Amino acid sequence: MKFKQMIEEASEANRSRIVLALDLKGGGLLERALKILRDVHEHVCCIKLNKHLVLPLGVRGIVELVFQAHDYHLPVIMDCKTSDIGSTNEVEVKAYFEAGFDAVTAMPLPGWTDGLEAVFKAARGEGKGVLLVTYMSHRGASELFEITVYNPELKVFEELYKVFSRKALSWGADGVVVGATRPNIIRSVKELVDEVPIFSPGAITQGGSVEEAIKAGASYVIVGRAICESSDPKAQAERVKALVKRS
Repeated sequence: MKFKQMIEEASEANRSRIVLALDLKGGGLLERALKILRDVHEHVCCIKLNKHLVLPLGVRGIVELVFQAHDYHLPVIMDCKTSDIGSTNEVEVKAYFEAGFDAVTAMPLPGWTDGLEAVFKAARGEGKGVLLVTYMSHRGASELFEITVYNPELKVFEELYKVFSRKALSWGADGVVVGATRPNIIRSVKELVDEVPIFSPGAITQGGSVEEAIKAGASYVIVGRAICESSDPKAQAERVKALVKRS
């Protein structure tokens, strides 16, 4: 089953548009991650992992977590933000796909030829997804994502995030990542990417509003610390899911 179909079915089944970012720190990482997943799986539609777990546990060390998510019929995104030359990108994403991940994130900066073409080719060969990062959620993102550059294809000057958004559409990305901390950017990107799903990280703990992100056009909101660091992750996941429903 392809990534987009997996997340759509999970979203409908769990009546949720929340992607859980299992970005944990400290000891007992795998055990804690599995427990949180077990507690909240009915209230989310997808799981996202990044270097918080992959670096200390290794790719093989998180396979159990990926398989458990699949047992709950949840797809899993590897937030690797791949951004190297094509041959290196291919090695990286194939390792994640072999570990069971259903999608990866990528930075558009390497371009297509000898860059991200290898990522998309590897993903398409296995029915996996690619999400392009078009605007990050942290405060410093505006320093580069909003710089004005010349777009030779359209022969106009525009912000870099808009160039990235257009690339996501032309390359056939399965989603774009736009920080929930900037609903105005979500609206702008939504106009450019049409039906390509928007994934918005940075909600709650980083100051982004779940409600505003959804109203602005986000398809899914990525929530991590607000749930994972809660004294009751299940109850918190239910509260966040309710915010989306009211939006």
